[in-house]
Amino acid sequence: MKVSRLFAGLLIVLLGLALFLSNFDVLTLNWHFIFRLWPVLLVFAGISVLVSNSKWRAVLYSVTAILVLVWVFSVASVGWGTFHGFFHDGRDVHTQELSQEIDKDIRHAVLTVNAGAGSFNLSDTTSQLIAAFTESNIGDYSLDTDKEGKTERLDLSLEGSDNHWRFGDTKNKVELKLNTKPDWDLRMNVGACSMDYDLTAFAVNNVDVKAGASSIRIRIGDKSDTTRLSLDTGVSSVTIFVPESSGCEIRDNAKLSSKSFPDFTETNDGSRRTSNYDTSKKKVFIDVQAGVSSIKVRRY
Repeated sequence: MKVSRLFAGLLIVLLGLALFLSNFDVLTLNWHFIFRLWPVLLVFAGISVLVSNSKWRAVLYSVTAILVLVWVFSVASVGWGTFHGFFHDGRDVHTQELSQEIDKDIRHAVLTVNAGAGSFNLSDTTSQLIAAFTESNIGDYSLDTDKEGKTERLDLSLEGSDNHWRFGDTKNKVELKLNTKPDWDLRMNVGACSMDYDLTAFAVNNVDVKAGASSIRIRIGDKSDTTRLSLDTGVSSVTIFVPESSGCEIRDNAKLSSKSFPDFTETNDGSRRTSNYDTSKKKVFIDVQAGVSSIKVRRY
């Protein structure tokens, strides 16, 4: 008798026996717990593909099939509502409007956004210091502020986030508006995200982005004499726009990435610079750390 057939047969017998005893309350099966073990199916399926030995592959395929069968029983036991909710999050989308009035003495503002995966956009201005409109069904946002002299620090954070993996119906969107009067430092600490920041209307000194696998578009303006942009991302698509009037320097540590830097010339120290770098009064410095990504820098 083949080992795989024997192994599969024993598993089926044990499963049948467990179900039989469960029906007579001799054995209690925690179906809700079993239901939440669905990622194990992916683990066994992946190992089955990687194993080259045909006998062991057959055994692993058998184990995977039995686990699928057990999981189907758990779905039937916990009810259709739970199963449907696994693929379709029934929580309502909660919208918030958060803002902070501007103090006439403020000259410098620091905005930090701490959030999970989602969509983050900035393109519009406001008469307040900041205005944020959020739509989320994974948690609520809080806006904390702290003023020190002529500097105000703002912390927009996602509270009570549910980090469990879900299929579909997960929403986390943030629309930002900033005041044009102060100089800005912008910091993003997020997960996998879609990010579109148009900064042309603002005097931005520093932009620091830490993100997971993302799609990122940042358009830098010329309101500040010096703008420093630091990106640290995973597998991402990154497009950065810089003004033609500004001298620009790029330093990157993204050896496995696809890079497109037209109008830039490599220097002796490994950086890349525009032809007007030395003569321009305004400068943009870009530092990119990325995994296997697509990185583009365009002048406009």
